[in-house]
Amino acid sequence: MLKLEKIIFYFFIFCLPFQTRKIIYQWGANFNEWTSAYIYFTDILFIIICLFWFWRIRKQRFLREPLKLIDIKSSSFWLVVFLIFSLISLIYAEKIGLGFYSWFKLFEMIILFFYLKNNFRKLFSFKKLSYVFIISGLFQSFIAIGQYLQQKSLNLKVLAESPLSSEITGVAKIIVDNMKIIRSYGAFPHPNILAAFLLICIFFIFYLFLNKNKSFKKFSFLLISFFIIIFALFLTYSRLTIFILLLSSIIYLFISFKNYKKQVFALFFILLISLSFISFFAWDEISSRFQVSSGEQSIGLRLFYNQTALFIISEYPLMGIGYGNFVWEISQMLDLLNSWIFQPVHNIYLLIASETGLIGLFFFLMFFYQLFREFKEKKENTNKYFLFLILSSLLFIGLSDHFLWTLQQGQLMFWIVLGLIASYSFKKKRPSQS
Repeated sequence: MLKLEKIIFYFFIFCLPFQTRKIIYQWGANFNEWTSAYIYFTDILFIIICLFWFWRIRKQRFLREPLKLIDIKSSSFWLVVFLIFSLISLIYAEKIGLGFYSWFKLFEMIILFFYLKNNFRKLFSFKKLSYVFIISGLFQSFIAIGQYLQQKSLNLKVLAESPLSSEITGVAKIIVDNMKIIRSYGAFPHPNILAAFLLICIFFIFYLFLNKNKSFKKFSFLLISFFIIIFALFLTYSRLTIFILLLSSIIYLFISFKNYKKQVFALFFILLISLSFISFFAWDEISSRFQVSSGEQSIGLRLFYNQTALFIISEYPLMGIGYGNFVWEISQMLDLLNSWIFQPVHNIYLLIASETGLIGLFFFLMFFYQLFREFKEKKENTNKYFLFLILSSLLFIGLSDHFLWTLQQGQLMFWIVLGLIASYSFKKKRPSQS
């Protein structure tokens, strides 16, 4: 049973990018991504994992862990408080059904957090997890490269691949010499989400690469994987994520230099070679994409969503408009021509404050404060800065995008990283398999 649980868990991680899902309900006459309810293939996998977990602990005393949640210095305490307060905020929700669905998704992700916190170091190998992420990243990279070369989707219906074409409205594109070029999606619903996933995969490569006990085959695999994944990352043309990757990579290599001089020199050299290769073959696209203009639609819409969120916060400062109701609320407030414009504010902190008020945002930030404090205290943790930089990168991305909070793939990435950090912050020492 335990072996099967481990296999399903690693398979769950591999399947994280897939959009395979069933729409079970939608609110409103017109379909909108954020006013509809879904059951994902990854939801089913996680339910199976939870059943294994509950069966394993069926004879344990269930009150032990809940009693620990009373400690206000615990990150778990503030997370549970935020979960409860988010449910209370539904009192003010105009679409309470939509709010309950969104809250249950939050509940699911918090269960994932507690599963990893309580089980990861006891049951799983950090190295195996790293290889699963890298293999999944390679798979997504090949899809992304194929999409870019063909400039259309690859007809991967089983993965619910997004329909892609330079002529389809709403598909992310760049303009080079008056020619539309689509950005690579992989199996994700947007290039920015693929970019964030590949960033995580690259950090797992860093982690394995700094391990001194590598065979030549493993070294070659990591080297090739790094080049392919970073190449695919650039094909997303996700400016912020690419900038964060370069900055966080420099920080991580600098921190690791004292103990891993040879490995750091090798990684830095490989990084320079990869960037030079990419720049040589795609300079026109890169230079066009990285010329930021205040007149760009993406920037204009982000400013619009931010202003709308700030207005909502000023009107409902304490309790917000109800969890999961931001998109529904703006669709009622504003008479816009295109339904695709109704999206969450591209800032997870403003989104949380809009839906659960400043009180909810305070509880959420207190969770992070306590989690970072617990993580910092674990000085024996060899994966400390590696995990910290991944989470810091995601939190920075959260300043200008919402997918970490609103879309299945982003939510899974976010809460898996949080759960891994919590597993290395757990007060009760557990044997590490990494």
